[in-house]
Parts: sequence; C-alpha cells; structure tokens
Amino acid sequence: MRDLLRKLLRERSTEFYLAGILLWLLPGLLLLLLGFVYLWQSGWFWWFSGALLLLAMLSWGIRRLLARPVQQSDAPPQHLDPRPEWSDHDKQVWRQCVAHIEEAELAATPWDDIPRAMLDQLTYVARVYHGTDKDAGFAFSLPELLLMLETWSREYRAQVVTYMPLAHGMKVSTLRTLTRHTDTALRIYRYVSPFISALRIGINPLTGLAREFSSQLASKYMGDLGQHMQKNIRVVLFEQVTQVGIDLYSGRLKFSEEEMLAYRKAQDRPEVLELKPLSVMFVGQLNAGKSSLINALKQQCVAETDPLPATSGFHYHPMRLANDLEIYLIDTPGLDGKESTAKALLQEAVKVDLLLWVCQANQPAKALDRQFFEQWCGYFEKHLARKKPPLLLVTTHNDRLAPADSWHPPYDLADSSSRKVESMMAALRYTHQSIGLPKESLAVPVSLLPGKGSYNLDVLLELLISASDEARATQLNRHRLDAGAGTPRVLKALQQTAGLVRVGVKLSRK
Repeated sequence: MRDLLRKLLRERSTEFYLAGILLWLLPGLLLLLLGFVYLWQSGWFWWFSGALLLLAMLSWGIRRLLARPVQQSDAPPQHLDPRPEWSDHDKQVWRQCVAHIEEAELAATPWDDIPRAMLDQLTYVARVYHGTDKDAGFAFSLPELLLMLETWSREYRAQVVTYMPLAHGMKVSTLRTLTRHTDTALRIYRYVSPFISALRIGINPLTGLAREFSSQLASKYMGDLGQHMQKNIRVVLFEQVTQVGIDLYSGRLKFSEEEMLAYRKAQDRPEVLELKPLSVMFVGQLNAGKSSLINALKQQCVAETDPLPATSGFHYHPMRLANDLEIYLIDTPGLDGKESTAKALLQEAVKVDLLLWVCQANQPAKALDRQFFEQWCGYFEKHLARKKPPLLLVTTHNDRLAPADSWHPPYDLADSSSRKVESMMAALRYTHQSIGLPKESLAVPVSLLPGKGSYNLDVLLELLISASDEARATQLNRHRLDAGAGTPRVLKALQQTAGLVRVGVKLSRK
C-alpha cells in the first residue's frame, strides 16, 4: 500500500487525481446523502424537492433579467464627439484616429502600459497630419506642449470627478497598497473558497446551495460590469488624448482665451470676447431672388429689387430670429460669369458663418453656381484648419413650375400625388446635384409670388435656427485662427526678446 501511494505521488497519474478528487468530495457527498435520508425520514423530502425546483426557476429568471443590457446613467460615455469648431479635415483625422483605437485594441491595454500607449496614440495623430516625417511627433513649440498637457489634464480630471465619486477621498498611496495586496488576497480566496462552500452545503444544503448560487452569479455579473466600465474609461482616455493631439498638430492649440485676455490687459487694451451676430450670406446668379428673399424675411422692403442687377456691393441687414438669435443677412452681387465678381464674392464667402445659396427652380443653367461652389470648396481644401460654414439651398420661383397655371399653397412636400410637389422636389434634387452640394446640405423650396403671399418662409426660418449651432462653431473657429494670426511673427519675436531681456535684468540685480 505504501509503495502504491509513493507511485501515485511520483507519477501524478490519472489515478492520483481521481483519488484526490474523491477524497475531497467524499465528506461533502456523505453529508449530502445523510441530509437526504434525514429529510425523507422527517417527511420534508418533497417539500425540499419543490423548493429546489422553485429555486431553479428563480435562478433562470434572474439570469434572463441580467442578460438584458444594463442602462447606467452614471457610467462614463463610451465615445466622445468631435469638437464643433474643427474643420472637415480635422473631423476626418478624428474618425481615422478613433478607428485606430479600436483596431489596435487600446481599450484592452493594461494600466501599467497606459502611458506608453498614450504617447503612441499621440504619435499616430502626428503622423496623420505630417506623414512619414520622423520628427512629426515633435512638430510643436514648448508652450504648445505645456498647454496640451494642461488641457488634457483638465478635461480628464472632469471625467474622473464626474464618474468616480470616491476620487477625492481615495489617496494614491491607498490605491497602491490595495493593488499590492489584492493579488495575494485573491490567491488565498481561490484556495479557501471551495472548502467554505462545501462546508456550508454540508451543514445546511438548502441555504448553502442558494448562497453559493447567488455569490457565483453576483461575482460573474459584477466582474463583467467592472470590465465594461474599465474599457469605457480607457476608450475615453485615448479619445481625449486624440482630441488634444488634433488641436496640437492642426495648429489650433496656441493659447487659451484666459491667456488672450491677460495679454490684452497687460497691453492696456482690455477687450472682452463677445459673441457677434451670425453672418448669413446670400449667393446666387443674377435675378435668383436674393434681394426679394431678404425683403420677405425682414417683412419690409430693405433690399432693392429690380429685373436688372441691382446689388453692386455687399449690404448687411440685421435681423432677430424667433429664439432671439441676432443675424446679419448679407445681400451680394449676382454671379454673372465675370472673374472680378466671383473673386469679390469668394473673399466674403469664406469669412461668413452660414452660406444661403439661392437658385431659380425653373432655370436649368447651373454652370456658374457649380463653378463658384468648386472655387469656394477649393479655398477650404487649401486651408484645412478653417471650418467650412454650413450651407443651405433655397430654390425660388417654384410657382412657375409645371403645371404653371396652378398655384394653391400650402403644399405638403411629402404628398407624392401632387404634380406641383413632384415638380418642386424634382427641381430641388436637380439643383442640388447640378451644383454638386454635399448630401447633408439642408434644402427648401420657397415662393415669393406678389399678391399671393409667401410659401415656406416659416420652414426656412426654422432651418436657419437649426443651423445656427454649426454656424456659431464656424464663427468661433475663424475668430480663434484670426486671433492667432493677428500678431505678426516679427512683432511676436520682438515681444518675446523684450521679455527675456527684462527677466535677465531682474536676475542680474539679484
């Protein structure tokens, strides 16, 4: 017998493991058998069986309930949104970098490797902007680097304070202590928990089985939830690094608004950054109805209208929308095929907050509109840091579409059985495609027939309000870039040199 035990211990064969399992399970099985005998003799066996069946049904219901997606209002957001003041190129870089976070599985990065992975993500953003340049990751100045770290720290601190209520009371030293002892405690628990469970079942089978089931279920549920929360926190962390990296390498992260105000105050030229009225520029060919549309929106004759071209320059007409939003309606010369006219229009069209394109619905010639639209888009392709203003298409003279002798507004644009509605929607689609406007551009048909009132002006006003947020983001983007380029580089260098001289004098006096 002694030789057999020595052989089993030395070879660790299948018989060894079977013997060990039987020896470990034998006390529990014996107690379980005695418990069933006691229940049978006491007359409680069938009651016990019914309770087990009820417990099984209850556990199945709990598993089905927990299998549903958990809605947590206090969970950190799974993804961040691109900043509204970014240009189209910046948003394209954002989508590429977010896809890289998913492809590289950065959300599964161990916490010890997070700093290195953050630097790798920042380097990836730099390469997207600067190509294969080996020094792309250092294409910034020292103040920009410091401001980037400051901005990222402030934004991620807001996430920690919002979604970790115990962050203020938990010291880093406490977290390190818990981390050091967690692995040891888990190892001890893995070895001890089976014996505790077996002893609990042996003493009271019903209570022991129920408690074991509930603890296993809760452990699995909380473990999955914890992994989900940690993944979301990592995703938000890398996306915030990406956001700040885009601001840095696009040249937008120059200085903060507080630093701008402090600089102006130091120069004895205090200036308060105020939101200006949004500028809405009307663009279109001659006799498209730009001036008539402005008069209709203003409900008074403020823009000159005439069959001959009347607007020789740019005229600003203030207006207040229903939500107290102040805007300027900019009446412009019509596109006439002259290079000087297109050049003057382009200089203004790239500096407005919203572009309202006016076209005649009954005029098929759109070559001038398409040519100017391509020039307008070409400017923003060369100035990637500039955010392109939102665009709103308006077709006029819809009352002249077939059938021309029938005009009885209002019309439901979803009514496909109406010939007039079909003609208006066909003209809208044709104009949209002929100019080459983006698919997401807002569009609306209107009519300003004298004596019969206007049609769809209320819809146009609602579209102006809905586009105001994006127009405001365009305005802020332009102001920020103009403020950074407002001071000549030579003057900046002289100011920095003077500052260094003042510091050197102070140090020499000490």
